[in-house]
Amino acid sequence: MKKFILKTQKKFEKYATKDGSIGKRIYTACLSALRPVYFSDEFLLMNGLKRDSKSNQQSVIFFTVNKSASTFIKKTVASLIGKDNASHIRLTAYLSPEKREKYFNNPVFMKKVFKEKGFFYGSFMSPYPFPNLEKFKVLLVLRDPRDVLTSNYFSTLFNHPLTANDMIEKRKKYADYTIDQYVLEFADDLHERYKGYCDKLLHKENVLFLKYEDMVADFKSWLQKLVAYLELKDKDKKIDELVEATKFRVEKENKKSFVRNITPGDHKNKLKPETIAKLNDLFKNELIQLGYNN
Repeated sequence: MKKFILKTQKKFEKYATKDGSIGKRIYTACLSALRPVYFSDEFLLMNGLKRDSKSNQQSVIFFTVNKSASTFIKKTVASLIGKDNASHIRLTAYLSPEKREKYFNNPVFMKKVFKEKGFFYGSFMSPYPFPNLEKFKVLLVLRDPRDVLTSNYFSTLFNHPLTANDMIEKRKKYADYTIDQYVLEFADDLHERYKGYCDKLLHKENVLFLKYEDMVADFKSWLQKLVAYLELKDKDKKIDELVEATKFRVEKENKKSFVRNITPGDHKNKLKPETIAKLNDLFKNELIQLGYNN
């Protein structure tokens, strides 16, 4: 059923991009009605109806930020753990932005949602005040924030699907912005998230911090660190399969492509020196703590 819904959704996406159109209204209504079916595990957990897992795998909570290969990493982690050992719970995808803020900032409610065995929760895009994090394996994957801001400009203006109302409005609002104007407008918000990650998660005993750049440069070593942290056994063959199937390469940059540029340091080619200087000053402490002070 989930595969059928996803396949049908992709077919009708192209008819749902015109703001105010009948196609968009029908598309939005259908998605809303089918949401509890497609996100059945998420729906059951949020309503206290999901049974405890019989797996002994310690649950994993994955934190990151946008434009850091979160979708790819989610699929990779889920594949490594295996669906029999941990159900993948995608609360961020299931909930609207308003409901995310409501529930994710409510530790009492989230305590009921997070189960200590047999679940993989993620990804989460901010350091929310989740309860009892010490009882979970926590994965934190970050990218150079200057590259994140740069990539987010191209995503918002050129390559993100326009099926969500908030994205349509963003594209209208920032259509006349230069990349430097856009980056500086969103820098403070991203800085707060990076500061939160550094203050609340970095260097905790149960937190594994991995860099996006290391994943791109040496995927096998990156995977080996992840597997060791998750305490997964007999994964050498799976690691080799993932490495063989993954090519971190973009032949030619296309601003309309979802995978536009994966090369670290792209902000140096896109932003003015004075913009970079402002970002360096704003993120100074976080760049040092995360090892991006070059």
